[in-house]
Amino acid sequence: MARRDRPGAEDATRREFFRAFGRQAVRQAGELVGAAAELRRNSGAVAQELLDLGDGAPEPSSGRLTAPASSPASTFRSPYLFTGDGLVVLDQRELPGRVTTFEVRDPSEVASAMRAGAINAGPVLAEVGAYAMVLACGGAIERNEASRHQRMRAAAGTLRAARREVRALAWAVDRLEARYDGLADGDVDTAEIRDALRAEADAIASEATVAHAQIGRVGAEVMEFVGGRPVNLLVHTDMGPLSCGAIGTGTALFQALTDAGRSVHAWVTEASPTGEGARISALQLTQLDIPHTVIPDTAVGWLFANRTVHAALLRGDQVCANGDTGAPIGSLSVARLAQAAGVPVFVLTPLASVDPAANDGAAIATDLHSGAEALAAERSTAERSTIESPRPAVFGVRLSPAADVVPASLITSIVTEAGALAPPFAQSLSRALAGAN
Repeated sequence: MARRDRPGAEDATRREFFRAFGRQAVRQAGELVGAAAELRRNSGAVAQELLDLGDGAPEPSSGRLTAPASSPASTFRSPYLFTGDGLVVLDQRELPGRVTTFEVRDPSEVASAMRAGAINAGPVLAEVGAYAMVLACGGAIERNEASRHQRMRAAAGTLRAARREVRALAWAVDRLEARYDGLADGDVDTAEIRDALRAEADAIASEATVAHAQIGRVGAEVMEFVGGRPVNLLVHTDMGPLSCGAIGTGTALFQALTDAGRSVHAWVTEASPTGEGARISALQLTQLDIPHTVIPDTAVGWLFANRTVHAALLRGDQVCANGDTGAPIGSLSVARLAQAAGVPVFVLTPLASVDPAANDGAAIATDLHSGAEALAAERSTAERSTIESPRPAVFGVRLSPAADVVPASLITSIVTEAGALAPPFAQSLSRALAGAN
């Protein structure tokens, strides 16, 4: 697949395009149904711009594609592109030093990319998982009915298990599987089923854009009561498009604030062990021209004691019926330190991440990062350094947990597309879910 360098003027135009798209999304969330799906269906200029794939739509390829190391800071990309018979994935382990993409065509390959951290965990996995189910159906067109059913069941199970701590992934796979079951019982051929599943995946992507834009607007309204000038927000782990899809949740909030004429500054934790805060969040905030400062995870307590922080933002990857929240590792420490400092804690999450069947945090999976994911993040961090220095030796076993459970008692509000939900969360979450159905 051919690539080409982009002149600086074109990069500036691209950055403005995505900033304008985000602002428009935040302003007109209710009118965006179908927008995200159209971006992903389009094999012309817009789709090329999303992944910066050069001239022409992506050609089938199993090889890796590497762009110049100087390009990430000035360009903006989608984490994936659905081509019809595959997913072109932006390898987030290589950011910000390199822009590398690869294509996956089978659900097992998609699941492997999720487990390895090539696709960052977060709500975007709902969209990726939905399109992976479309690939599963497309690969079963020539099979008999029993074999096709078996393939779809296997794909669903593999995808759900890839990132158990991300509720939106299982939610999307369940939705596609239910759609498949409803069609497979009727007199519908496989090609029609595949097309129907693609329409369902497109709907999930479109709905996510609307939901995240609304989360941004709701969050900005909340900040009117807790913020100052400028609004100083602590952001733990990534809440931008690369982890949330389309316009992101946290980045939608920042855009809503700036669109309202308010100045904003983000304190961004490094988010060890993957470093997604320093590598991915900071990159996207730079592209959106949001002032920010990166701090070590271990400096959060110092930050609350020595600097002004109006609120702490956490990404909710799984929210239980009582409000207990599964969030990226380190979130529990941030929430505890924030509460001790009198700083409100807001969880940003779409309703797709709420699991009403999970009564409390005991139901949240707290798996470990794969060794490959942690090592890739370390390599990317080392490549960013201008001074080479050996990493300290690690003696004994090294564990890299993927998720924390943040008790509802530490959370001030759960910000969803249905509004900013207040305690008791069992009642407010139940009402929000009922209103969404």
